[in-house]
Amino acid sequence: MEYVLLHFSLQWVMPQYVKEAYASWNTWRVDKSIKKVWVMIPGVIFWCLWTERNRRYFDRLSTPNHSLKARCLLMLFSWVHLTPVFSTEQFLDFVSSLVLV
Repeated sequence: MEYVLLHFSLQWVMPQYVKEAYASWNTWRVDKSIKKVWVMIPGVIFWCLWTERNRRYFDRLSTPNHSLKARCLLMLFSWVHLTPVFSTEQFLDFVSSLVLV
């Protein structure tokens, strides 16, 4: 979540428990145009961390942090558009649209 918060230039003290983090995430006031995306971010992060945890435990493989962050953004794009990324330009437009007003 820290990576996402840095992208939006936000500061946040991470709660101790996941349930608290998720509940407080939904209290952020964001522009209506990105609200649908905003509420998906914690789920994407948790999903990517879960799959990475499984890769490390079961396959003995680990992903570098920068690749894991990129995977989260790609997954977010895929969830929002219900399709994988086919166009770099479309993906970059999507990422640049994720700004708070």
